Amino acid sequence: MIQRIQTIFLLFAVVFQLSMIFFPIVIYALPNKEILILTASGFKTNALLSEKLFSTAINLVFICAIAIVIFVNIFLFKNRTLQMRICFLSTLLLIGFQLYIYWFAWDSGQKLEAITNYKLIIIFPVISAILTILAYISIKKDDKLVRSLDRIR
Repeated sequence: MIQRIQTIFLLFAVVFQLSMIFFPIVIYALPNKEILILTASGFKTNALLSEKLFSTAINLVFICAIAIVIFVNIFLFKNRTLQMRICFLSTLLLIGFQLYIYWFAWDSGQKLEAITNYKLIIIFPVISAILTILAYISIKKDDKLVRSLDRIR
């Protein structure tokens, strides 16, 4: 039963997570009028500022790991209890990642002494978390329906 509404919610959550890889998250305007772009794969600029900044490999790892967990969760439809638990875990991971990425972008801006311009993509983990919660609610509704039908027999 992969054609359920929670599959759509989880697929959209994966798409939102993976789209963070391809688009800029934050754009910094440095005091020397240079532009620095933060993406999931790192900072992009012409200047060599790597000694001032954190490593960004962990951002890419978090994005891919959360997307994989959510994608695998789609195929656990035979075990609804496990699927609900993984939805809950995914939501916690997404909220934690949202807090981390916001802190990372803010802290990098402070270290660079730059004007920070957040892009819309920075809220994609929140959107993915909302979609995962909606999937959880749908899975719970299906589980309740199946349990009620088992009582009738």
